[in-house]
Amino acid sequence: MFRAGIVSASLFVFAVTARADSMAVEWMDRVTHEVQQQDGPLSSKPLKFHVYGGVYALYTDNLFLTPNRRAHSDAAAIPFVRGRVDYADARFEAAADLLISYDAYQGHHTARNDQEHFYGKIRYADGIFDLQLVEIARHVTDPVDAVYAERAGRLVTDTMPRAGVLLGKAVKLELFGQVETVHYEGDDFNSRENENYRGGLAGYYRINERFSVGADGGYIRISYRESDITPNGEGWFAHASARGQIYENLLVEAGAGYSWYRSRHPEAGESHRERGSGFDAEIHARWQVFKPLLIQGDYVARFGFSGSGSAFQKLHRVVVIAEWQVLENVKVRGRGQYDRVHPSNSPVRSYIAAGFSVTWQIVENVAVDGGGLARWGNTKRVSGDQWDNWQVYAGVIFSY
Repeated sequence: MFRAGIVSASLFVFAVTARADSMAVEWMDRVTHEVQQQDGPLSSKPLKFHVYGGVYALYTDNLFLTPNRRAHSDAAAIPFVRGRVDYADARFEAAADLLISYDAYQGHHTARNDQEHFYGKIRYADGIFDLQLVEIARHVTDPVDAVYAERAGRLVTDTMPRAGVLLGKAVKLELFGQVETVHYEGDDFNSRENENYRGGLAGYYRINERFSVGADGGYIRISYRESDITPNGEGWFAHASARGQIYENLLVEAGAGYSWYRSRHPEAGESHRERGSGFDAEIHARWQVFKPLLIQGDYVARFGFSGSGSAFQKLHRVVVIAEWQVLENVKVRGRGQYDRVHPSNSPVRSYIAAGFSVTWQIVENVAVDGGGLARWGNTKRVSGDQWDNWQVYAGVIFSY
């Protein structure tokens, strides 16, 4: 099933960024669904290389996402460059994608920063063996959801290997894993820095060439840099799962089941042990309703890292994306996200975001893009920790 960074609740289903950089948002959404595993033979395509660049102008009414009576508005110029390479033949495919941007805020120079996103994938499939390695790395600063709620520089990396073997004509076994590292710049968030691991074994029965059902289970571990403040922990999970094309235009990857998690301070007794258990699910769908309209949806319910004294937190996340090719050279995109995070020793946090964008391809290599975003954050039963924010942006994109 899908093996991306939602494992740690940091997720790639991710994230409307605080600078509302539509390129970064679409980039993260796209690689989320590229990691989805589709059974069947690879599709050959020649080596392709694309380069994009341009600049956005942004206005935000609450740069630091503070309670609105203390909000700071600002405008920014955001230049960016992106490169992408793809290749596939009958047995091998590879892709790499790099996006670099710089947020040049005009009124708050200390908020200026560079942000980088990298995605790489290699896969070998010969009809019996199926081997894949995915790497996703992002160096970012802005708050993105209910998990990363503060403005803080951080480097997050996800390494996701997978190995499968087909037994006979219908049964496939897979080993899968993920190692995620979360590193913050400076010392303010040392208690949240961690490495988290998730891995296990899956078995699938192939209903047809492109759709399978099965089950998977495995082990979870979170190791914090400052384990004397935030205790390490471990757990297990088990799912019933399905993946592939339900019919020609609908690709689904879904798993639902149960997970257990526990932790304790190394010098504390059983009374200080933290435990959690409950529903565990990850569902991703991509539906080409008809040629001009694409709808994508993601749902996650999962234990992940927390920090600052909370050993873990339970994340619930829903993302819905719709893209409509209104005209041959005009595309409209809408995106909604809802997060609810329940840390083991802290109040519940929630996050809601809704945005839209319109892209107009003026000529073959030049497009203009613009849109808006509204979002809200709240910490339950914490007075003064509610905020809202709206943003508008427009930009020009050159491609080669």
